[in-house]
Amino acid sequence: MSSIDWNKYFDELKAIKAGRTKFTKSEHKNISFGSGGGFSRTHINFSKNKFSKQSVIKMISNLPKDSIKRCIDYTIKNSLDGYAINEKEERVSSEEVMAEWKKDFGTNKNSKDAWHLMFSIKESCSNKRTLKALQDSVKSVLGSNFAGHKYAMVLHTHQNNPHVHVVLNKRNQFTNKKIHFDSKDEIRNFFDDTRSNFAYALSARGFKYENKNFLQKDLKREFNHIKSNIKLEVDDYTAKDKINNYYDKKQDINKEKYKATTSRIEVMNDELERLKKANKELLDLFLQYSKKRNKKAFKFAKELKQSNKIIKEKSIKILAEIKKINKLSYEATRLNEMKLENYKDRSNALILLENFNHSYNQLHPKNKGASKADWQNHKKVKRAIAVLRNQKDDNAIKYFDDSLVITRMLGSNESLFKLGKKLDIIDKNLYILEHSGLGIDEAKEYKKRLNDNKEFLAEVCHKRFDYVATKLLKDENLKGDEFLFKEYFKGVEILNLKPNERLLKIKKEADLKAKFSKSPKVKKDKSKNYNLDKNMVKGRV
Repeated sequence: MSSIDWNKYFDELKAIKAGRTKFTKSEHKNISFGSGGGFSRTHINFSKNKFSKQSVIKMISNLPKDSIKRCIDYTIKNSLDGYAINEKEERVSSEEVMAEWKKDFGTNKNSKDAWHLMFSIKESCSNKRTLKALQDSVKSVLGSNFAGHKYAMVLHTHQNNPHVHVVLNKRNQFTNKKIHFDSKDEIRNFFDDTRSNFAYALSARGFKYENKNFLQKDLKREFNHIKSNIKLEVDDYTAKDKINNYYDKKQDINKEKYKATTSRIEVMNDELERLKKANKELLDLFLQYSKKRNKKAFKFAKELKQSNKIIKEKSIKILAEIKKINKLSYEATRLNEMKLENYKDRSNALILLENFNHSYNQLHPKNKGASKADWQNHKKVKRAIAVLRNQKDDNAIKYFDDSLVITRMLGSNESLFKLGKKLDIIDKNLYILEHSGLGIDEAKEYKKRLNDNKEFLAEVCHKRFDYVATKLLKDENLKGDEFLFKEYFKGVEILNLKPNERLLKIKKEADLKAKFSKSPKVKKDKSKNYNLDKNMVKGRV
């Protein structure tokens, strides 16, 4: 069985997308929040809505890896229970966070690897409903605008206003890229958009908040900016549906092939066991008659030769079926990644529509002053939101179901590199699940199934790791560049184990040799990249 014909695949996908207007979004533009620092507010007057309050998000610091633990310890010191909450809604200590994040940190000594953010509201610290709304709103913003980023979140109530400290891992676990900016304008827009999203999340939970930045007159401009993309999103979700259905169709074919192939392997293995048993009986008879120098030994020798030939042919056929499983596993994993991208795209579309709806209600309360076109657009957006919300949950469920199957698609002797990718799929699923909005009972059931699969994969990883370690330790001539050697240290990383001292010494020698054998590279000019620091976003950020 051959793998997917990717040329044909992309031709079909191109046909589906043919009527769709294309627009690109960089990673950092999909992660949006903040505003306004750097402009003078002198002589700018605007009317303030006394019934709504300002949503506040502050950038406290841009942290190097050596400062991250101290920062988390500080936030936990004033927490309610002595723990932080991570992106999976687990109660974690700073030690557990650092153990999980250490592989994401940059190697450059000046690398900034985490943000310390603070989300604040002007409400009472004694109201449990208010505190839960604050935490849920922060979680909503982090899940929507920082999809794929790990974080540690801590609620503080020891001061006048409740606030949430967030230490955010800047490395995205979906893309493996860090948040970066190409200009100061991007930084301003970045913070402004997320503050607006925070205000929307609070408003959705019954609290009157908005992003009253000093350019209040820009509300209409921002509304028009969103509106320019709305028609595309409202009319385009049907195209996204077709793409999603196409992925589902391909994935269903893969699952059926996998089911059929595993069934064949099972039948063939049973038959092979019977052949081996019969072969052993023939061998015993051959040896028995050979000792007696009986002529029947020649007859059994001939039958034994034929039996060995059949066993070899059967083993080759089983190996061919196992190779099919490996191909199916690769294809299914790749399709799963494509489905995830489409899911994120649809989620972003929903955020855009909801922000449009929120901005419309702010600009035209009870439709006052709205043009006929804006009013009609508003009606279309409300219908689209209702449809997309239901579809988002349905797509999440389908994505979880497919992922649960994919992570169990294991070929014989699958490497720790491939097993590590399957564990990544589980981690992504757990992240999406915590921010999907599924019902409590349904989410709890999927969480249990996902964690069961994670335990299953971890067990498979341990078995594979033991096999690789045993084989390497028997080899007296290791050089440190063999595939199994690299696989061993991938296993050390995945399973968080302490490596064998002899193998670690060989690795260090091999790394040192490779470092000196590389030719010097020309340094790139990074003067156009802006590192986000406290000075850039001071003031209201």
